[in-house]
Amino acid sequence: MQGTGWSHQLFSITQASPTDDDQRALDADAIVFSKSFLARNEALAERAKSRGLRVLFDVCDNHYDHPQYGPHYRAMSALADQVVCNTADMAAAAAGHAASAPVVIEDPFEGPKGAPRFAPSATLQLLWYGHPSNLDTLHASLSDLVAYAQERPLALTVLTQPTTALIELAEQINSHFGQHFQLAVQTWSLAAQWRALGDCDAVIIPTLQGATKQVKSANRMIEALWAGKPVVAQPLPSYAPFGRWTPVGGSLPDGCRWLDAYCGEIPGLVGEAQAYIAERYAPATIAAQWAEVISSPPRMGGE
Repeated sequence: MQGTGWSHQLFSITQASPTDDDQRALDADAIVFSKSFLARNEALAERAKSRGLRVLFDVCDNHYDHPQYGPHYRAMSALADQVVCNTADMAAAAAGHAASAPVVIEDPFEGPKGAPRFAPSATLQLLWYGHPSNLDTLHASLSDLVAYAQERPLALTVLTQPTTALIELAEQINSHFGQHFQLAVQTWSLAAQWRALGDCDAVIIPTLQGATKQVKSANRMIEALWAGKPVVAQPLPSYAPFGRWTPVGGSLPDGCRWLDAYCGEIPGLVGEAQAYIAERYAPATIAAQWAEVISSPPRMGGE
């Protein structure tokens, strides 16, 4: 928010946080709740509103029907002066629970900009990275990748918080298919992510159908292209604008074949994508959008 006229403080409030944290969070003109899962935040939002603070609820995951988190998400959306979502589909899902129409502010690019490059060796080096909750999308695509590796040897790095089940799966795959398909599991950190993006030939982003998946933002697509690497992705609404520069849709093997077929054109295409990202997703651009929403007058009762 630097340069927008707003200063900010970050608070990570947990069940164990002292009540002083709540009081300190109220020393503001506006309060934004993000990744909120605690009923305690509902009381904090009510206190903020009673003091005249503008209350915003930042929603990037569709938990409205979740058996555990759904009641809290619905309550926070109703309490907030403004619900902010990072995709239009997420805003549509939130609209029925919000007191006023949600607004869309997309995610900015992050990390160092990399020179566009695609020069794979005989083995295509692929990268998947993300939260363990999204490993279901990868599991659904592994059999296709293993089969494709008989045609085109693959090495896949999975960057996440490793689980016992994932490590055992990697051992099994490497034992049976290691001649053509190698699966390496590494622990995620931000530094490891930037390093892995620099080392890979391409990033894969498998997806699944369903209300919780289809609202996802293009943050990983943007990060990978900004790092200079092409992406092989299955479709999400937020990925549609990037289909002109990198393969989006169909199976991951078909996307990998597309990369090989257009190998010489890929650096130029990634460079075009980077120009689009620089214009639309620059942190300063996104910060200005947030500043505008935060500065809007609070919703009055009955409106």
